[in-house]
Amino acid sequence: MKLLLVRHAIAEDAETFITAGGSDAQRPLTEIGRKKMRKGANRLRSQLGQIDVLASSPLLRARETANIIARAYGDIPIMERPELDYSYPPEAVVEWLSQCSGETVVAVGHEPQLGLLSGLLLADVPRSLIVFRKGGMALFEFSGRPVAGRGVLNWALTAGQLRSLKQD
Repeated sequence: MKLLLVRHAIAEDAETFITAGGSDAQRPLTEIGRKKMRKGANRLRSQLGQIDVLASSPLLRARETANIIARAYGDIPIMERPELDYSYPPEAVVEWLSQCSGETVVAVGHEPQLGLLSGLLLADVPRSLIVFRKGGMALFEFSGRPVAGRGVLNWALTAGQLRSLKQD
């Protein structure tokens, strides 16, 4: 299985949004965040030809990011997974992934969970081995279903690096 972890794109500032009466779960992407992610998602197709499962955290900024990726791949369906909410431990994500069917899975989530998950997948230790900046991605590969400590990192790209790739 190939697993692409994606941190959501640039969202509204948490403190400002919450002070204005919003909740963290409902923070949307900014217009710049949407624009940058659209370009990144289009460039992603040169690195990842197909997506069998596209999953997102239930938080709005992750769902909006997943929607942009879905559109770039021909409006593929998105499944919402509570395990991708940053309040869940990375072990919960591995448990869900071990039951997931699909050759290529994309999971859109948040820091610090994605960083901790990278350590769990690569070294069987929930410790940030990769720091995911907003819009950043990392592709892992497993022989079979994902198991802690058995992942191989194929690549990790910041959003800017992804956008700079040549488009097919």
